[in-house]
Amino acid sequence: MDSAVGAQRYMSSSGVAQLATDYEIDGSSNRFANPCLKNLSSDSFLRTSHPIGPIMFALDVLSRIIHVGTAITLVGGSAFMLMVLLPSAKLISDEAHQTLAQAVTGRWKRFIHGGILLFLLSGFYNYMRAIPNHKGDGLYHGLLGVKMLLAFTIFFLASALVGRSAAFEGIRQKRAKWLKVIVLFAAIIVGISGFVKVRGPSINAVDANAVAPIDSSDTPEPQPATAE
Repeated sequence: MDSAVGAQRYMSSSGVAQLATDYEIDGSSNRFANPCLKNLSSDSFLRTSHPIGPIMFALDVLSRIIHVGTAITLVGGSAFMLMVLLPSAKLISDEAHQTLAQAVTGRWKRFIHGGILLFLLSGFYNYMRAIPNHKGDGLYHGLLGVKMLLAFTIFFLASALVGRSAAFEGIRQKRAKWLKVIVLFAAIIVGISGFVKVRGPSINAVDANAVAPIDSSDTPEPQPATAE
């Protein structure tokens, strides 16, 4: 009986739970020769990989690019204003300082408002895609809650700094102080994001989502015993 060696790699949608191994497949029955997997066909084994399809894959990549790109723009811009622009502006006259501040704020507010919108849309999409892989993962949900609270605080402060409302004039008068808060909170968010990305789902979440149920149609029907 001819046989072929097949290498099948299973990877969960989170990209963390991974199983890579080689099994000898019986060429006539298309079933694994390994006795532990004798009731599994190679086709049913492949179906556990849960392919997301090219469209969902493209959306996932696009959403990730938008989310990370927006974060780089907004956080980088805030850090530049705090560490470069504000100290440099102290070297010019008050009149020139005011002119520069109005010009910078007028342009920067467009990035703030557009960036917040893109951040919310991409963040919500990423959340909906990731949450099924973290069912019962208390640490993940706790860190995600902290991350969201910090993000909304940054959105509020950034909007107040570029706005014209008299109620937030006190925030604008202490621009350097609140920019420091924005950069600090952003650094914490980056730290949380890096940790949960590298950590991946908890073991319980992986066990619950890693392998899909096997279709009963792929298992052989029991055969009655026959006399030799």
